Amino acid sequence: MKANTRKIFRAVIFAALGTVSIASFAGAQNGSMVSSIDPNAGVLTMVNVLTPAPGKQFETIQLLQAGMNNTMRHQPGFISANIHQSLNSEHVVVYAQWKDQASVEAAAKLIQDGKAPNMATVFTIAQPAYHPYDVVSVHPAFETK
Repeated sequence: MKANTRKIFRAVIFAALGTVSIASFAGAQNGSMVSSIDPNAGVLTMVNVLTPAPGKQFETIQLLQAGMNNTMRHQPGFISANIHQSLNSEHVVVYAQWKDQASVEAAAKLIQDGKAPNMATVFTIAQPAYHPYDVVSVHPAFETK
């Protein structure tokens, strides 16, 4: 694979790892960690907005769910992933939490090496736009009695 192609492919992989709440894959199904938004947690948050090809939103979601359940949730450093389906467009958002950047890079290599086929297929039908984040603050609703 050419260096430039590999760089683009790696960026695409990072995008999918980061990104309806249709499901929370880590915890809700097996009692392990679930998403928690806490500025003191020290986790890496990846937010990925995927733009599927026309008519491919449902397939994108199915592939993401399978990829998270079958592969990603078993990776060291993976904490949780939540998949969100847009109500007014074809977009799909993945909100994922990882222990650190090294964990994300290891998972990206897994996809690049062909060991996470569902995740790799996502990138053939959806254009990712990912960004890593640190939680700065959380603002819960004010309770009134």
